[in-house]
Amino acid sequence: MPDFRPLTQETLRPLAALQVRDDQSTFVASNLMTMAQSLFENGSEIYGIWEDETPIGLLAIVDMSHPDADLDEDDDPDGIYIWRLMVDHAHQGKGHGRSALDFARALAMEKGRANLVISVVDEPGGALPLYERCGFSPTGRIVGGEVEMVMALH
Repeated sequence: MPDFRPLTQETLRPLAALQVRDDQSTFVASNLMTMAQSLFENGSEIYGIWEDETPIGLLAIVDMSHPDADLDEDDDPDGIYIWRLMVDHAHQGKGHGRSALDFARALAMEKGRANLVISVVDEPGGALPLYERCGFSPTGRIVGGEVEMVMALH
């Protein structure tokens, strides 16, 4: 089981170096871009995904209940939004994505949120089937060109 550690100055470079497969590059922004954008995303938290001392991925969430969260009209203020989730190409297919979703779910429940929300590119090779297997259901919304999905926690 991987370890989830908050982003620090020391972990920035190793996490920034991680990459998805070339055919997945349009599915998720780079880790470096995510870390930069987090400076301007109120309520965001970034976690490195580690296996012992090896960085293997990145998980970024936004607590939608943050008083300064940038919500759209139909966004759920009682949710945790999985803003970015990536597993390095060399570590995919080993259950790390599922572990990250479990970690995000536990974090949302710890914070007392009612829902875990994610959006996904609906194209071959994308993560939509994984999210469905893990208990997410489409909300019917398309957000930023991606299918929004939700998992009720209560």
